[in-house]
Amino acid sequence: MHKQAYDANGSHIGTFDGEFLYNMSGKIALRVDGDEVYTTEIPNKYIGVYENNEARKLDGSLLFCAEE
Repeated sequence: MHKQAYDANGSHIGTFDGEFLYNMSGKIALRVDGDEVYTTEIPNKYIGVYENNEARKLDGSLLFCAEE
């Protein structure tokens, strides 16, 4: 089951299946590999970390949080 994803303002931005963040249109927006967060364009870029159901940019700002 996919978790719901929310931005820093608490707005619903899509779903997260444990590997991919899907936006509201169903398009893959980000990829999580273990505790690392990457963009989906080629070449992929390492942009942050994922732990405790939160993805954070390298500067510490919240990318998204995932909730049941």
